[in-house]
Parts: sequence; structure tokens; C-alpha cells
Amino acid sequence: MASSVSTLCSMNDFTSKASIDAILAEINADNSSILSALMKELSKEVVVVEEASASELMLKEVRSDDEAYEMYNDYAFRKGFSIRKGLIRTSRRTGLWIMRRFLCSNSSFKDVKKETLRKYERSKLRTGCTAFVQFSITNEGVWTVVRHNMTHNHHMIPADKRYLLRSQRDITGEQLKYLSSMKASGCRVSDLLRAMRKEVGGSPNLGFITADAYNALAAEKAMKLDGKDCNQLIRYFAQRQSSESDFYYDFELDEHGHLISFFWRDGRMKRDYEYFGDLLVFDTTYRTNRYDMICAPFVGMNHHCNNVVFGLGFLVTLEEKTL
Repeated sequence: MASSVSTLCSMNDFTSKASIDAILAEINADNSSILSALMKELSKEVVVVEEASASELMLKEVRSDDEAYEMYNDYAFRKGFSIRKGLIRTSRRTGLWIMRRFLCSNSSFKDVKKETLRKYERSKLRTGCTAFVQFSITNEGVWTVVRHNMTHNHHMIPADKRYLLRSQRDITGEQLKYLSSMKASGCRVSDLLRAMRKEVGGSPNLGFITADAYNALAAEKAMKLDGKDCNQLIRYFAQRQSSESDFYYDFELDEHGHLISFFWRDGRMKRDYEYFGDLLVFDTTYRTNRYDMICAPFVGMNHHCNNVVFGLGFLVTLEEKTL
């Protein structure tokens, strides 16, 4: 550094004192930014958390995948972390499972290339944690814990927040049935959840969060619209359109390929609309029983003051994109 300064000072014919000061200031600024970045990297906290000095799960035996998951999940709740299902190894000769592994939910990292574009960015919680439990499975169906890595590279969750861990949340069949039946009776889901929290003594005792309830209700509705009925309906519409020139139908799918709305009208409906289409009512107050879809008829009135149908549609929701 001294030689560089002397060299700069000897260049009086080409460089002024002010220019030399500016160059020195720039060099010092670059050195300080490099130093600060280095100190920031060195000051990052390295977290190493051991679950215990010795494993309490080693050589324990269970009889099924569900039992193994529940055993490790209960253990994880006591320690303060969430789990997820991991590697499965099968026998080449019999095709049966011979090994099963369950991981800490912070294990590994998400593949950025496989992530889909979203309007919002999800929190990145995975830290490459190496904690796991591994079961060896015999031909008789006995699951035995043979490996248990108890080292985590992240902090454990406090006891008063552990009910929020994903693997600890589950909505039971009775709870879902209650929500579904009361929702069908006209009650708001938010009011039902408020009442359920009060009944059990607070959110930690409920077993799930608000998003879980809405997701379970949506999944239940999607299961009612099975692919067989939908495909059969579309085939029926296509057959009628091929044999009837005035028959028209249309349908809409969501991003997962699920049917969310469909509409049709035949030749008689078309002729009724041509004669009596001055008055048209679009009504969405009716729902079907089995599929819980909104029935949306296009209704008018003929010259005898009787109702006539101009078309008929079914919608899963009343969102603007389905109308």
C-alpha cells in the first residue's frame, strides 16, 4: 500500500492531489466493503441442536407405516420439530418394502427448477437438516428402528407454538363432518371455527388451523366430482351435439383439470329464447344435493305466463372466473 501511495504522489505531472485523495478513498471504501461482507459471513450463527444424548427410539418395533409415522411424530412433538415421509426401499425379488425413512421437515432443500410460478412467495423453511429415523422391515411385517440421527441445524420450536407444526395438525373425520353439515345448513365456516375453538379451550387444543379446515372442505367437494361422472357427462353432451344440430354445451376446467362449471341448451330452449327472450332471469340460489354445485338456470316467461328454461348451468363456486 505504501509503495502504491509513493507511486501516485510522484505523478505530479499527471495527477493532482485531489485526484490522489479520491483514489485512496475509493481503495479504502472497497476494502471496508469486503471486510464488512466477510465479517457478516463469519458472524452467521451456526446452529447445532442435539435431541438427546441417547436415542429412546432405537430398536423399537411397530407393525405398519402409520404406526411408525405416529411414533416418530409424537417424539418430534415432544422435542419441538416437524417431520415428513422420506425414502422407501423395496426388495427386488419380492417387491415388498424393506426400509422406510422419516425425516425432519427441514431436511434437504427444495428444487428451484420444479417450483411453479405463484403470485406470492412461500417462506423457505428447509435448512438441509440431517435428522431422520430409519426402519428396517422384515418379511413378517415387523418395523424396527435401526438408525436414528438426532442432530439438527436449526432451533427447536417452543412448546406453546408446536401445535402450528404441519405434521402435528390434522382435522378428524368427525370435525370435517360437523363443518360440512353445518356449512350446508348455511353457517359460515369462520363462525363454526370460532365456536369450536371456544368449546375445546383455544386454538392449541383444536388440532388444526383455519387454512386446514378450508382445504379439507375443498378436498371433500372435489372428491364428490369424480372423474367417471364428469367424463360420462361430457361424452353424453358430445353425443347429443353430434345428433342434434341445435344442441350446444360448454364446460370449464381449473388448473388441475377438475370440472368447475358446465352449461347446455337444446333446440327447444333456443326456440323459446327467440320467442320469449325479452325477459330473462339468471338464478343461482339452488344447489344440488350430491355434488353441492350451484344450479344456475336461465329462465323466462312465455305468452301463457308459464316459466320456460332458456339454458342451464352448474357452478362449483360463484367466483367471477366461473360466471
